[in-house]
Amino acid sequence: MMNPASELLIIPFRQEDLASVFELEQLSFTDPYPWWLLAELARKNPTTFLVAKLKDRVVGYAIIDGSEDYYHLVSIAVHPDFRRAGVATGLLQALEERLTDGGTVRLEVRESNDAAIKFYSKHGFEKRDIVPGYYADGESAITMEKEARNE
Repeated sequence: MMNPASELLIIPFRQEDLASVFELEQLSFTDPYPWWLLAELARKNPTTFLVAKLKDRVVGYAIIDGSEDYYHLVSIAVHPDFRRAGVATGLLQALEERLTDGGTVRLEVRESNDAAIKFYSKHGFEKRDIVPGYYADGESAITMEKEARNE
């Protein structure tokens, strides 16, 4: 079996990736971000909106918004066919390498999303708070934080 992570290319988002990113957003989340918001996040965060490509196919993406002392991990998503193959880990590590000023990285995750909570915990994020009714369907979010490496 092919190891996707070994052939993975992680690069900054390009405008031609928007349709693929939007498709991944739709496949991954019950409350997906709209097209226009993804486009705005790309414009605002040219160095911290990354895509993971496998043979020219976008199989994942991740976005961090913010600067210097506070960052928000807006979204990280991997195509269902490529989950649990190191894509999300590669994206998260590549983003962290770009946060050279240190600071705090914060994210929200559905309280019921045990797989994501486990993933983020494995990568050094710690639970901080519960935000009742955060999502449109009324589900609560868990906020998690991690200190960015200051190298």
